[in-house]
Amino acid sequence: MNEDNFNIFEKRQGTRKGPLANMPPLIFIFLSLTIVFILYQIVGGLISFLVTGEDLNIKDENLNLIRVILTFAQFMFILFPSVFLVMLQDNNIKKTFRLERPKIAVFIFAIIGILVVQPFLQAYLYYQNELIFSLPFGQEFINSIKKLFDVLESTTEKLVTAGTVPEFLLIVVVIAVTPAICEEFLFRGLVLKNFEKITVASRAIFFSGLIFAFFHFHPFNLIPLTVLGIFLAFVVYHSGSIYTSVACHFINNFISALAVFILGTDALSARNAAVMTSQEQIQFILLGIFSLAAFIGIIMLIKKHSITKDQLTEVNITANE
Repeated sequence: MNEDNFNIFEKRQGTRKGPLANMPPLIFIFLSLTIVFILYQIVGGLISFLVTGEDLNIKDENLNLIRVILTFAQFMFILFPSVFLVMLQDNNIKKTFRLERPKIAVFIFAIIGILVVQPFLQAYLYYQNELIFSLPFGQEFINSIKKLFDVLESTTEKLVTAGTVPEFLLIVVVIAVTPAICEEFLFRGLVLKNFEKITVASRAIFFSGLIFAFFHFHPFNLIPLTVLGIFLAFVVYHSGSIYTSVACHFINNFISALAVFILGTDALSARNAAVMTSQEQIQFILLGIFSLAAFIGIIMLIKKHSITKDQLTEVNITANE
C-alpha cells in the first residue's frame, strides 16, 4: 500500500462510526462510567481478594503485590474500557482523547497552576473538616461516615507509605503515573468530549469535573476533587491536549506521595494536622488566600493564551481570504 492509499485508508477509518455512534452522549457517559465502576471496583476488588485472600486489613508482606494489582486494574479496567468504548462510539481515538501536542504557554501555566493551588486546597480541607466535626447536630451520622473512611484511609496509608527509595518509586507509579494516565483518558477524554457534544464548553468542563469528584466516593474531599477535576478539564480544553492534564494530575499526586514519604502519613489528612497557634493560623489563612488569588490569575492567563483563540484567528483569516 503506497503512502497516498494509506492516507485515504486512515482517513476513512477515522470517519467510520462504531455501533454505539447513535447512542445519545449522556447515555453513553452513564454506560461508560457504569462499566468502568463494575470492572474496577467489583471485578478488580474480587481479583485482589482472590490473589491475596485479604479484605481491607492488608498485611505488610502483601503490600507490593496489592500495589501491582491496583496498577494492573487501573490500566485493564479504566484505560482499556475507555479506549474500547470510544472505538465503539466513533472510532476517532486521536480526536476524542486530544492526542495532540499542547500549546506550550498553556501547558506551562497549567503546571504552575497545579502547584500554586495546593496551599489553598490544604487550607480549605483543614477548615472544612474543623467545621464539620464541630457541628452541634448530626454528629452521630458524621462520625459513622468518619469511621468508615478512617478504615479506608488506614488502608491507603499502608499502600502509600514507603520505607525505601525503590519502594517510594513503586508507589509513585501506583498513585501518580497510573491514575494520571488512566483517569485522564476516562474523564478528560471520553467524558469531557461527550459532554461537549451536548452543551457549551464551560458546562462540559464543569460537569466532567463534578463527575470526576463524585467517582472518587470521598465526601470529605468532594470540593477539592471538584476543583481539581474542573481545572484538569479546563487545561485540556484550552491547551488542546490531554497531555497537559496528564502532567498536572501526575504532579498533584506526586506531591502527595512525596509529602507522605518525607513527612509521614499525617500529610494525608487535614484532620490529623497538629493544633496551630494563633500566629500559625493567620499565616495558614493568608497563604491559602494568596494561593487562591494566584490560582485565579493563572486561570485568566490560560484563557488569554487559549488554543481556541488561535483557532478563531485562523478561521477569521481563512474567511477573509
